[in-house]
Amino acid sequence: MSAAPSLSRWTPQRATWRQAAFDDYALVVLALGGLVAVLWLAPFAVYRAITGNWLAAVSDAVLALTIGGAAVYAWRTRDTRWPGWIMAVAIVGGIWAIGVAAQFAALFWAYPGVLMNFFLVPAPAAALLGAAAVAGAALLSWQELGGTEGLPFFVITNVLTGVFGYLVSQQAQRRIVRWQTLSLLDPLTGVGNRRLMEVELAQAFTAAGTGGTLAVLDLDHFKAINDQHGHEVGDAVLRDVVAVAQACLRKTDRLYRLGGEEFVIWLPHGDQAAAAVVLERVRCAVRAQVRVGERAVTLSAGAATHAPPEAWEACLARADAALYRAKREGRDRLVWPLIDEGIPART
Repeated sequence: MSAAPSLSRWTPQRATWRQAAFDDYALVVLALGGLVAVLWLAPFAVYRAITGNWLAAVSDAVLALTIGGAAVYAWRTRDTRWPGWIMAVAIVGGIWAIGVAAQFAALFWAYPGVLMNFFLVPAPAAALLGAAAVAGAALLSWQELGGTEGLPFFVITNVLTGVFGYLVSQQAQRRIVRWQTLSLLDPLTGVGNRRLMEVELAQAFTAAGTGGTLAVLDLDHFKAINDQHGHEVGDAVLRDVVAVAQACLRKTDRLYRLGGEEFVIWLPHGDQAAAAVVLERVRCAVRAQVRVGERAVTLSAGAATHAPPEAWEACLARADAALYRAKREGRDRLVWPLIDEGIPART
């Protein structure tokens, strides 16, 4: 039974807000900072304006708007670099402003400020900004601090807060990088998975003057290999095919596992003739080097040359159409799309 033609197979999945929160801890810190700025500092700004403390009111309002605006920008764009710097500098400036307007209150805000900065900017910058925040709070709240008597305790406790912030932020960053790396790789073969393919192709095809070739590869009669020899042998075949294909590709070429026994190759450089040489080299090498018992493993491939400003989904659909024609014409071959060939009906 034939299914209606569809491109949904290659439609990139939009990340939800929960996925974004788990993917980027800096985004979470920025969002929480913006929430605190709006819910905590804004009411204080109003209260101090009512009581006539205009300096404190203005400083609270500016700080709330700056931090809140940075958080909103980061959440909408998923860009945390510059909003992180803006919020980190604003935190230090806010602590100094609080010290000028309210003296002793700056001492209490120094601790969360020192801690948060390690989640917003690189560690050396966070340490310098933390030192500036501590120095400003101590100088502007000297009497409330108790002068030289309270200074060592204030400095030491802030240093401990900074060390804790550094250790936790670095551990969180390492864990997230490791999780992101694992989430973008196929666990069986070690090549990029469908998610990484979508990200990298979307980036490559938006670059000015992008050319290149997309190819879809499918192992012939792979189900029979699994049925006759077991899934362990089938998994070994997939790993061998990947190893052989990678040895044939150039350094700039990319190999992805789309799913099952199907792979995608992105050849970013060269015309159709150059791409055909590389893809034929892959096909012939797999047939010569990958075997199950006495039987050679073969693959069919469909390839399409990218014509800007064509979207990568459309280019991949043309390559997929060529792949299905290669299957119909006898397998173990490389086929290019016909001029009027579109998306095939899927079975």
